[in-house]
Amino acid sequence: MDLTFQTKKQDDGEYVYFNGEINEDAEVSLAELPKHLESTCVFNMKHVTSINSCGVRAWINFLREAEKSRNITFEECPPEIVSQINMIPNFRGKSHIRSVFASYVCENCDSQHLQLFTEGENLPTSPDEEVPEITCQKCGETMEMEELENEFFSWLDHAK
Repeated sequence: MDLTFQTKKQDDGEYVYFNGEINEDAEVSLAELPKHLESTCVFNMKHVTSINSCGVRAWINFLREAEKSRNITFEECPPEIVSQINMIPNFRGKSHIRSVFASYVCENCDSQHLQLFTEGENLPTSPDEEVPEITCQKCGETMEMEELENEFFSWLDHAK
């Protein structure tokens, strides 16, 4: 599935909703977008399904251009995007991250759950801060984050 996006102007800036794969074809999809962005942008990443190494390069090139004279915020980043943010500092550039999804699994019944962590609500302020327990909606047991919490939230140390 190619990367697509929709834009929506709101009172607090322009929202860009990305959907699909950030891969070798993303460069074409992203090429013209920076020319049309407002000075304040929110990139909603919720529906990005995957990213590969060619997509990382295309994204970084896009973001360099998009950040010129713009304030950019990422929101609803899925675990695939958080992984790239943690591994590749340029992936997020100078942008602010408002919210991320973390993947949880229940060892009792094998249920999976994506938990949204939002700044000012339940997003930790450092990788070492405890996060609230997540209870499985199927069986009531405590769920485990699929990654180590301090590694998943390591980008918080670089956000300061």
